[in-house]
Amino acid sequence: MMKYVFAFALLCTFAATAETLPQERIKAARVAYLSRELSLSPEEAEKFWPVYNQYDEQREDLRARIRDLMEESRTRGYSSDDKANAALDEMLSIREQELQLERNFRKSMQGILPSRRLVVLHQAEREFQKELIRRIQDRREPIRPNHGRR
Repeated sequence: MMKYVFAFALLCTFAATAETLPQERIKAARVAYLSRELSLSPEEAEKFWPVYNQYDEQREDLRARIRDLMEESRTRGYSSDDKANAALDEMLSIREQELQLERNFRKSMQGILPSRRLVVLHQAEREFQKELIRRIQDRREPIRPNHGRR
């Protein structure tokens, strides 16, 4: 799970600094991609997107809290094991909240999408993130060695 949190934090860092892919374009591409992968009918989309958007916003808030804790650790460190343990406990608490949010989302989707399409949703979200990271990395200038020059 931590590797997903790290990957998501990395994705957000890339997305936040990518001048050629502003957040609105990314969001629109994500909506289009998920809609296509889920093969949403207009009736399903009308029910799905409000529930999904609320879920996604809450999930992003939780992930932002984890990123903040990780950034605090990176920049300031922890002066004692007690403070480090408190931060780790907070991260675990946030992950538990994210899991509960996922459970609630699944319940909210009953009657909107069958479970097999929720599995497709999770796969599509991961694939979109991978593709976004790949495209952002492709646009970045590769680091070139200076061949011994100082």
